[in-house]
Amino acid sequence: MSARLPHKFENMIVPSERPRPERLSDIVSERLKQMLLDGGLEAGAPLSVVDIARQLGVSRQPVMEAIKRMEADDLVEIAPQVGCRVGRPDSSEVEDFFVMFAAMEAEVNAFAASRHTVEEAAELNQTLAELLAALDRHDQAALPVNHRLLNRRLHGALHAMARAPKVTRLSSALWDRSDFYIQTAFGGFRIDTRMRAVYRAIVGAVTARDAEGARAATRAHLLASGRIVAARLRAKPSA
Repeated sequence: MSARLPHKFENMIVPSERPRPERLSDIVSERLKQMLLDGGLEAGAPLSVVDIARQLGVSRQPVMEAIKRMEADDLVEIAPQVGCRVGRPDSSEVEDFFVMFAAMEAEVNAFAASRHTVEEAAELNQTLAELLAALDRHDQAALPVNHRLLNRRLHGALHAMARAPKVTRLSSALWDRSDFYIQTAFGGFRIDTRMRAVYRAIVGAVTARDAEGARAATRAHLLASGRIVAARLRAKPSA
């Protein structure tokens, strides 16, 4: 089996959370990550460099560069003399990852609470309102919406408010890994009632300049997410 690239995601209602890549290997990496994070590839699925290069109309070199970069992010496994395949998360390591992820994101959101401007607070509230409205339209009329990108849009706004570019740049790969674990565990990313309440709590704390409240809400949310994802992975049958 070889990786098939999906058609263009025509139903996304928010832009990608990253700037448009310029290098060919960056473009390939973004396409492959989109497949992993939005369900185009299953955990453990083989990745054929030759097939991917043919489907994208590029040489094998940028594909290999992209796959090696994704291996560093724990999204892909490369076995010498065997080949490449999508990573298969270990539940205990997933729970450990969310402990570290929670600590980092808690501090980012605490920074955002301490450093934002009045204008940014208004924009964050507007972003949250638009996110919740999009989810309501989806619930009421089954309109298409990409929950993962809505989530990344909100947290991207928080990261911008934190004014810590080197820290937030490091966390980008952690968000990819978190989304990959969730996709692997549940087959998709869903913003449920619990998460909507979390969003309100975090945004409320940040806009009120309550750094400790933002820190606590973020940490509790991601620790709970880690336990839920790890439990689901443990319950899934082994490949």
